[in-house]
Amino acid sequence: MTRLWSLIVLAALASSAFAQTEGWYAFTPDNDPAPGEIGMADWLEKPAGKQGRITGESDKLLYNGKPIKLWGLNLCFGNCAPEKELADKRAAFYPKYGINSVRLHKYADGHGWSGIQAAESSAEFDPEGLDRMDYQVAKFKEAGIFVKLSAHFGTIKIGPADVRGVSYAEEFGRFDGRKNRISCPHSALFYSPELQDLHARQTVNLLRHRNPYTGLSYAEDPAVAVIEIINEQSVLFYTSMGPLQASPTLRKHVAERFSGWLEDKYGSHEKLAEAWSEKAFDSFNSDGFEPVGERLDKRNILPLGNPWYWDPAQLDGSQSFRRRRLLDTLEFLYGLQREAYGRFVEAVRAAGYEGEILGSNWQAGRALSHYANLHTDYEVGMIDRHNYFGGGRRDDKKSFNNASLLSRAGSGTLSSGMQQIVDRPLMLSEWIHCFPNEWDAEGPAVIGAYGMGLQGWDVSYMFQNGDSGGFSPQLGGSTWDVTAPQVLGVFPAVARQVHRGDVRESDVAAVRNVHVPSLFEGKLGFDDQVKQGYDDKELDSSKVSARALAVARVVVDFTPEYRPTPAFDLDRFEQDGVLVSSTGQLRWQEGQTKTDGFFTMNTPGTQAVVGFAEGKSCRMADVNITCDCPYAAVYVTAQGKDETIASAKRLLVVALARARNSGMEYNEAGDVLVAKGKAPVLLEPVKAAIRLRRTDAARVILLDHDGRRTQKTLPIVGGAFGIDGAVDKTPYYLIEFER
Repeated sequence: MTRLWSLIVLAALASSAFAQTEGWYAFTPDNDPAPGEIGMADWLEKPAGKQGRITGESDKLLYNGKPIKLWGLNLCFGNCAPEKELADKRAAFYPKYGINSVRLHKYADGHGWSGIQAAESSAEFDPEGLDRMDYQVAKFKEAGIFVKLSAHFGTIKIGPADVRGVSYAEEFGRFDGRKNRISCPHSALFYSPELQDLHARQTVNLLRHRNPYTGLSYAEDPAVAVIEIINEQSVLFYTSMGPLQASPTLRKHVAERFSGWLEDKYGSHEKLAEAWSEKAFDSFNSDGFEPVGERLDKRNILPLGNPWYWDPAQLDGSQSFRRRRLLDTLEFLYGLQREAYGRFVEAVRAAGYEGEILGSNWQAGRALSHYANLHTDYEVGMIDRHNYFGGGRRDDKKSFNNASLLSRAGSGTLSSGMQQIVDRPLMLSEWIHCFPNEWDAEGPAVIGAYGMGLQGWDVSYMFQNGDSGGFSPQLGGSTWDVTAPQVLGVFPAVARQVHRGDVRESDVAAVRNVHVPSLFEGKLGFDDQVKQGYDDKELDSSKVSARALAVARVVVDFTPEYRPTPAFDLDRFEQDGVLVSSTGQLRWQEGQTKTDGFFTMNTPGTQAVVGFAEGKSCRMADVNITCDCPYAAVYVTAQGKDETIASAKRLLVVALARARNSGMEYNEAGDVLVAKGKAPVLLEPVKAAIRLRRTDAARVILLDHDGRRTQKTLPIVGGAFGIDGAVDKTPYYLIEFER
């Protein structure tokens, strides 16, 4: 009864937390780019690429021979080519918050608001739009900010001038006066050399273009750190049959290639039929493919399938009658994807680009198709993935997932680490807690500590479409908002921790072995699970639990021969119900409800408590933090680049919890947004006691919302002081030692 009663009490407290905002204070920054006490612009070497290119070596990105972490955000569509005044504001504002890289995404997704494509061609550029993007890239470079190029959403859009290279374009649709584009189905790129040429030409034309503001071509400029081949695409995804349904020309060409591949493997139709069984032929009626009398000598056999068909449970169950056909199809399509990536890499290398390249960032089901898809990205270079958390339910636009990542270790966004490869850098180029999830301050905290720290990830780009070069004046203008006060507000602490390398990477590895040829025989060696909503994904595995992400480095190893995967012993890292990292620096107390749980960070440079830790006295090496509020992210971090808490003259305290618009309302359970409210944004006050172990005299100075000093101070008594956002009305404090 005791545990049941505690769950009831916790649920009641969580529900009551949504009822009011009494004591919350308005967040009203001037968006001053001057550093104040929180600024990090001086941490960024200028210009970006001054010491040459960022290069990938094994599982690290190196710059000037040393590991580098890229911590940034996305700009999308026309936001990649803003008016020059906004370009200047962003280049001044971002470095203050430790942002040293920007993913320019969908910059050529279309013409006008959707990008810098020319009116008639997707591979050519509008001169005015290109000039604005040139200027933004140059200003970022001056400020020490690297860029990643991701040309479009992932759907190839054919313009009237492009038809000469894609003669069958109108099998995908018709031009109209409004859009002047034909959108190809998802996955079409991998079947079509013509589309691959058009897609590569788009990037090559930009690489050969000389930016008048830098004097360098994009290919030459080391500030261009990474090129992404294509966003969120895979021929092994559920969209794989769509292009073949849409285009008779593709069906003919692809059937001829697949039939030739099968002939090379089996030698004759009779041997193929013996391997497949007659029942496997002409068996995709329910997917829109009428029987055509499939035969090898007719060259009319199509590679049909998707992750549901390749799921091990289906191969051994409902699809067992065509198991061999499906596995052959998986192997053939895997080969097409490798080939398409290889052609793109060859084109951009021929254009003179020597920087990092990645394939795509997309999940392709689970188990066999997932690891085949992951391996194609592995062969290109670094690994990139996308994930989101707390999004709305598609069947009910008002409801959403208001859970916390902290309730279960390794859950949600962090579970993307299940796709890290032992000898490749890892990037998470789209992720965020989606509005109106209330616990989004924890997102940068978890990814910063456990992803970029313990797991050794290399790049983070939180997702948004754009910003005004300052904090968002109101929540909910977008589902994805990096410059929301409770998100960007924790960057002065999290970015310091990331760039300084405060959290040590685990030297203990939880390894899953994958032998690629065995995938095409239906053999993996462990059970692999994926739960996928809309943009949100959660990964897990039988031999290595996603909870291991809280304690040790989790990796996939593509092995030269089949090797069993040993079970990872997570129990040895659990102490009194707390998951303790192999480094000893991170401790994760999982929750009993969906809004419960917290972690602590204890490193020389940063010590913190994040989550639902009310009443818990958290002892670290240099500070004790006791929160007197239900939820908070409280950081104590050394101000300087090469400093520690024990030696720094100044320490920053960053304390944030939830944020709401004025008049914003939720239902009692907190999972339905009743009223969106309006500006200004209100911050939930954080109340905590902080005790310093240092004995030298110090004072605590309240900083304003731009991190500038005020005249207000807090007394330190016996090395301890209290913060109370309801009284102090700020998330930022400076501890200044007098020696």
